[in-house]
Amino acid sequence: MTERTGFLSEEEMLAAVARLDRPRLARFVRAEVIRPAEAGGGRMVYRQLDIARMELLCDLCDDFDLDDTALAVVMDLVDQLHGTRGDLVALMRALAEEPQEVRARVMARLTR
Repeated sequence: MTERTGFLSEEEMLAAVARLDRPRLARFVRAEVIRPAEAGGGRMVYRQLDIARMELLCDLCDDFDLDDTALAVVMDLVDQLHGTRGDLVALMRALAEEPQEVRARVMARLTR
């Protein structure tokens, strides 16, 4: 991993994800389910987070034989779910800072 930037080169990404090869990586980029950053000179780099994403994509390809359109739909749903989870965590933190009576009213409404 490039120490200055925290990004991984294509070679580092291929080494980090056992089931990933160049054709599969190119497929993921072409399907826009992975969006590398450009590091200059046309060289693409990847984030540490992309490792987990590519592992999931390899699972989906190997286990379910999804085509590019289906991969894009599934990953869009995963991204939405991840965003919603973040919103829920933020809401729970905000609620935890409220007085007990406010928390009790909210909980009572949620259990209706």
